Amino acid sequence: MARDFTDDDRGSGVFDHAGNRVGTVNDVRDGNARVDTSDSDSGVLDSIKDALGWNDGDDTHELRGDDVDSYDDDGIHLRRL
Repeated sequence: MARDFTDDDRGSGVFDHAGNRVGTVNDVRDGNARVDTSDSDSGVLDSIKDALGWNDGDDTHELRGDDVDSYDDDGIHLRRL
């Protein structure tokens, strides 16, 4: 379910397909979300980071709408990677 991110997405949790917390949207730039991963479930983060190309060692990464499966009241849910 690709769509541009908006300011309304700030503060939303980001979850993998199994419901594990990956991070929180802390900013939106040019329709892409900036995700802070410092509050993630660390056990799943490495595989998510590899799949999304987040290998730079930072705690904040860019998330594109085409990496998302769904949006709901709980947050943003990534597609199976």
